[in-house]
Amino acid sequence: MRNLSFLRIPTAQGETILLFILLAVAIILTFILVGLLREFLRKKRLKESFFKEAYERELTQEEAQILWEYSMKLGRDPFLALEFKAPFEKVVELYLQESPNPKEELIKDMRMKLGFDYVPYFIPLVSTKDIDLFQPGKMYLPDGRKYEVALFDKDERFMYWAVIDRNSPKEELLGKKITISFIRKGDGIYKFEGEVVKTFTENGKLIIQIPHTFELSRYQRREYARVEVEVPTVITIISKEGEIRINGEIVDISAGGAKVCISLSELERELPPTQQLNLDFPLEGRRFNLKATIINIYPRRHAICYGVKFENISPEEQKLIYDFVKKEQKKMVELALKSRR
Repeated sequence: MRNLSFLRIPTAQGETILLFILLAVAIILTFILVGLLREFLRKKRLKESFFKEAYERELTQEEAQILWEYSMKLGRDPFLALEFKAPFEKVVELYLQESPNPKEELIKDMRMKLGFDYVPYFIPLVSTKDIDLFQPGKMYLPDGRKYEVALFDKDERFMYWAVIDRNSPKEELLGKKITISFIRKGDGIYKFEGEVVKTFTENGKLIIQIPHTFELSRYQRREYARVEVEVPTVITIISKEGEIRINGEIVDISAGGAKVCISLSELERELPPTQQLNLDFPLEGRRFNLKATIINIYPRRHAICYGVKFENISPEEQKLIYDFVKKEQKKMVELALKSRR
């Protein structure tokens, strides 16, 4: 009978198998440790870079640590809290909620150093903390009654709205959900809800205390953003009797329209709404000649200003004005931030 031993499958010794398993585990652990070490070094370099940037912005070590720690808890890039207001407010809100002894003065100090204590009119509000003191508004009770109010005071946790109406609510408001709406000049209409946590009287006025919120509804009053300018313009008034040319000045402009002011010495009679005009003006090294319709009238002491809507403006002209507005807004933000630092 032939010997078939060569067909047998070779078997490994138990020690060899154990050695192989240990070697495989060691290789896997090495890869894991290398990955963890890389992540540790990456985070260490990131933290060093973040603290260096924070110190350059004059934050203290404690302030920088707060932004770093709570950005990490939120899973956000900590540098965003140094650059932009919305991430900053989210981070400090978490600090206020979770820290056993939060320091509101530190938050105010950071907000001032980073330039977040001032919100230009053309930048939307992030939270109710951004509302200016003495901002007037309307308070709506659950049954639909409304009262005139104004922001009397605020801290990092609460707003204090004073009822300035002649008649104040007579019933107890504690625990009730109210709605407050207000118009922010040059921006839009805002509305938010809050539960009354306390009421008290100061100087004869009812003060209503409600928590801050990020849940702000915003209704833009204008389709396009606008900026203030001083651009001389030649205005052609179009009527059945003919055309009259007078001088005026564009005091603000957007891609959809402008506000044009005319001296009373130039104007023989007030122009009515829907009046058709032609505006001839320079902007960004280019000459514009646009048809417009009056939609608003703003009387002044020595002039009359008209809000006009551009008619049949070409897409190219509209984009040029839009780009100009955005560029000017960016300049204003940069100047505002520099002046606050």
